[in-house]
Amino acid sequence: MKCYKEKAFGFTLLEILVVIVIVSLFFSTLIGSYFFIVKKSLKTMKGSRNLYKYAKAIYNLENAIKCSKNIKIDNSKNFSTLYLYTYCGIYKGFSKEVFFVKDNTLYVYAYPYEFGDIFFYDEKKAIKLIPVINFRAEFINNNIIKFNINNKHFIVPILIK
Repeated sequence: MKCYKEKAFGFTLLEILVVIVIVSLFFSTLIGSYFFIVKKSLKTMKGSRNLYKYAKAIYNLENAIKCSKNIKIDNSKNFSTLYLYTYCGIYKGFSKEVFFVKDNTLYVYAYPYEFGDIFFYDEKKAIKLIPVINFRAEFINNNIIKFNINNKHFIVPILIK
């Protein structure tokens, strides 16, 4: 009778180690690219939030100017200060709003009534809007105001007289 050696089925230790090394290299490149993509997407989200804040601040300022009954502009400092009695401000209905710059940041102080002096505002109760490099406002004529925020120019018609 012939004695046959049984065939061994399975993998050698070297084959298993090679497969483990290849799989680990593959996953290490995936993890590295994953963290790079996450970091880049977080940076993009931060940029879009800043853009949204700028757009919202400019929208609020334009709306407040468009529907203002009384506007005063003070250009005596490095930055302009706008004093408004408006119908389209932060509050529904008639309100007093002051847009001013403090520490290179644009703030708005809104008071839901027209009582009191238009030039009075409380800096502690103001809402922080956006960081600014420059903020200037001026009348072009009685019905139009031009303002400049961070070297971007806006021309706004005054709708209410």
